[in-house]
Amino acid sequence: MSEHRRQKLDIVFELDCEFDVEEIQIGINKLGRLITAGGFSEIQALRMIIGIMRHLHMPMEFIEREKKYSAESFLKLVEKRGTWGRTAEAGGFSFRAGSVPALKHCFISIEEINAGSITSWADWVTPFLTEDGFVQAWVSDVEYDYWQNAKDPLQYEAVGRSFSHLPTKSNGLPPPLEQIEIDTSNNPGRWSLHSGYVEAIGSTMWLGMPFWKYVGETRKDTLLSSDWLDVRSEGNGVIYVVASEHGFFDESTEGIQNNLRTVLYGG
Repeated sequence: MSEHRRQKLDIVFELDCEFDVEEIQIGINKLGRLITAGGFSEIQALRMIIGIMRHLHMPMEFIEREKKYSAESFLKLVEKRGTWGRTAEAGGFSFRAGSVPALKHCFISIEEINAGSITSWADWVTPFLTEDGFVQAWVSDVEYDYWQNAKDPLQYEAVGRSFSHLPTKSNGLPPPLEQIEIDTSNNPGRWSLHSGYVEAIGSTMWLGMPFWKYVGETRKDTLLSSDWLDVRSEGNGVIYVVASEHGFFDESTEGIQNNLRTVLYGG
């Protein structure tokens, strides 16, 4: 990976959610009313991040909305809120955590503010691997990930970037909510949310035991027999996968990306 490109780490945990049988109509979707959501929490995520920062001898200070907090006071603030809710910065990284109860998972995202801030993503992900409900984690290129998944034409117009060569489609909503959006469905670096997991690929990935119940146990066998990948056991049922030492940051690795997606999620 070029030292001039920023990277990020995304981590996903499954949630144990209970919904009322009564359905609520939200747009074209019907969702049950959430009663409880158990499992890994945003507060746990922040506590672990603070522990990692302390282990790495980083400055124990967070910035949120231009206001500075000590690590202890920021943790108390988040505990009082009961949720993270906003992006915070510390030690050259931005941190974000949230829950998607309707899809029974929560996420933690750790992103470099400046390229080269990271020395090893293993330092950040390893403590999470042994936590109950760990599903997956992957490393991606910040800019490449953004544009591979940018659907709103306004995202392109805001920076003067042409999208005239890209396929478009309707967002599927009835008038007057219907809009034309960029069709990212065939982009090699696309991701999509599913119940319990995220269909995403990364040049480096960690896959927990719950991952296979969502995508199918046969996918695990296919992965373990793929001799073109660096696949290793991390213990606790976690499988470590390296598809590219240089990262995915443009479509020159489209073939590898598509092959990895096929191995993990099918055609």
